[in-house]
Amino acid sequence: MKRRKVDREKIERADRESRLVLDAERQAREAKTARLREQRLKKAAEILLAELKRPGDVESP
Repeated sequence: MKRRKVDREKIERADRESRLVLDAERQAREAKTARLREQRLKKAAEILLAELKRPGDVESP
């Protein structure tokens, strides 16, 4: 029975390439998450500021 030849260089090259793709996808996800978090915080700050500036909503002491 013949033993199968393993092309280690091919496997290593495929591993490197897949790692590059996975890293790029992870970076894209993290950038999107950061962007959405920033948008959410900005919107929350705008809402809070609008509530504070609304006239006639002064609490009684």
